Amino acid sequence: MKIQDISLRKRLLVGNFLMVVIPVFVIAAMGWLIFSVVNFADTGQKSAVLSNIFEDKGSALSIQFAVSSLKNEVERHNHFKLKHIQKDFQILESQGIYGAVFQGKKILYLTPTADVAEITRQISARKILNSTMIWDNQGFAFFYNSRGAVIMAVGKIPFTEQKTISSFPLKEILEIGGTIIFICTVIFIILLGRYLSRLLSLQILEPLKKLREVSEKIRAGNLEVAVNFDSKDEIGETCRAFDKMRIELRENKILREKYEQNRKELIAGISHDLATPLTALKGYASGILDGIANTPEKKIHYVEMISQTVGDMEKLVESLFLFSKLDLGKIEFNLEPVNLYEYFSDFVTEKKEMYLQRGLNLKFAADKNIGKVKIDILQFTRVVNNLLDNSIKYKKSEVVNVLIKIQNAGNFLQIIFADDGRGVAKEELPKIFDIFYRTDPARSSIIKGSGLGLAVVKEIVLGMSGEICAAETFGGGVTILIKLPLEEDTVEKENSAD
Repeated sequence: MKIQDISLRKRLLVGNFLMVVIPVFVIAAMGWLIFSVVNFADTGQKSAVLSNIFEDKGSALSIQFAVSSLKNEVERHNHFKLKHIQKDFQILESQGIYGAVFQGKKILYLTPTADVAEITRQISARKILNSTMIWDNQGFAFFYNSRGAVIMAVGKIPFTEQKTISSFPLKEILEIGGTIIFICTVIFIILLGRYLSRLLSLQILEPLKKLREVSEKIRAGNLEVAVNFDSKDEIGETCRAFDKMRIELRENKILREKYEQNRKELIAGISHDLATPLTALKGYASGILDGIANTPEKKIHYVEMISQTVGDMEKLVESLFLFSKLDLGKIEFNLEPVNLYEYFSDFVTEKKEMYLQRGLNLKFAADKNIGKVKIDILQFTRVVNNLLDNSIKYKKSEVVNVLIKIQNAGNFLQIIFADDGRGVAKEELPKIFDIFYRTDPARSSIIKGSGLGLAVVKEIVLGMSGEICAAETFGGGVTILIKLPLEEDTVEKENSAD
């Protein structure tokens, strides 16, 4: 795992943790070292170490330590042996103190060259009671009685006596060693902090620098520069989020440019599609005014042509207004469950003859139990009329055949409008639902279509939560496929039937 894959929060925690723990660890290690030296050494070594460390106390600390050790040995062992106390007495004897140990009436230990009677006399002269240590200007005296054991020790060393300090005592060694360790620890912490700071700077400041550079390019309008930073920490997530924003901005820019192009085409299309009928209207009106229509029959014909052209213009304006409202989401759909078999049966029965007169042979095929979908009947009828009108406009013979077929497609009903007209090139099929798009680039006549019909159809289908696409009809022509979601009750019945 790369260090960049660790979260920034964890790296900061680890860095701070190390900067705190390392000094604590070093101090604890020094303390443990001193403790180990003192705790695991024997009595003589402990005394020597403590005496050297605290040399200003002279021999006092060693003597006090040895006396305390003698007491502990007696209390710890019911029947202590000579080896338990011999080293403590060696410390006392090295300082000029001699003594004796009794176990009952038996002498367990006696300092060589010492006299038991003299030791007893000095203890009695100092009037020492049970378990007492006296150390003053007259000398040292110690008497301890416990568990059947008696310890006596005397010496002619005043309390103020100090032993000669060595030229290079252990205390100084420890002080120098501790100072060196402290300085090394401080240097190590500084270097560690510098390394961690540099590491975090490289991992934080470098990506931020790259983000700043990319943001400057984005501000200048260049949305093609990617932010490539593959770490899995917070910085990497931020860079990826920034890059997603850049991609969305680029897509929005492309979409905005497309909308701008569509707007220009819309204006051009409206201008073109209005110019032709307006020219016709002007011609018919001039014909009447100039006397060209010099018979009642011609006048009636010219007036009928004016009326028809105005009607076509009204349809164009109405379609354009409807598309704008659909595009802005200002049309409210009154959805209700409708049985499409019954709907199309009634539609074909009612409209078949009328469409046949216009050159369209309408056929319908579907199962009676096809199911219901929620549609706005008014808007859906507009979809059907627009699709059939489109087939009429682009027929290649006197009569165009259109088959309306309905079939199940999972939780959807698929409505198929297949004609055998002129058809559309395969690469142009996805474009036919664009506003003002027509396969005829000449756009010679409004009668051939305004280019709004299929755009309106698409917006209505999407408004009813449906889908729409176009395909080639086998043998020639265009097939429009509409998918509408089945009503929930219908889906539940089909599932229960399965």
